[in-house]
Amino acid sequence: MAMTGKLFEAQSLNKEAFISYSISLSIEPDYIPSINSTAKLLIKLGMQSLPLARSFLMNALRLEPTNQDAWFNLGLVSKMEGSLQQAADCFQAAYELALSTPVQKFE
Repeated sequence: MAMTGKLFEAQSLNKEAFISYSISLSIEPDYIPSINSTAKLLIKLGMQSLPLARSFLMNALRLEPTNQDAWFNLGLVSKMEGSLQQAADCFQAAYELALSTPVQKFE
């Protein structure tokens, strides 16, 4: 369902994407890519959705503290809320994690 959500999002079908991500999370609540994607959609919706987006991102970071996408998106939320120092800290964390991430995953 997460890939279906990405396809809907690419077509700017945000409502359908949100539904797909919600279904994905109902099946696997701790699936970080769906948590991040849901938060990104909420960020697109604007100021009223930011507290919910923040909640999703904090949950993602609780599950995976080294998730650079979650840190970056949390930085966006903080910036939009006017918490510039917190935004800078989040962006810094995302940047440092990106530097330490291997170009190719070792699997």
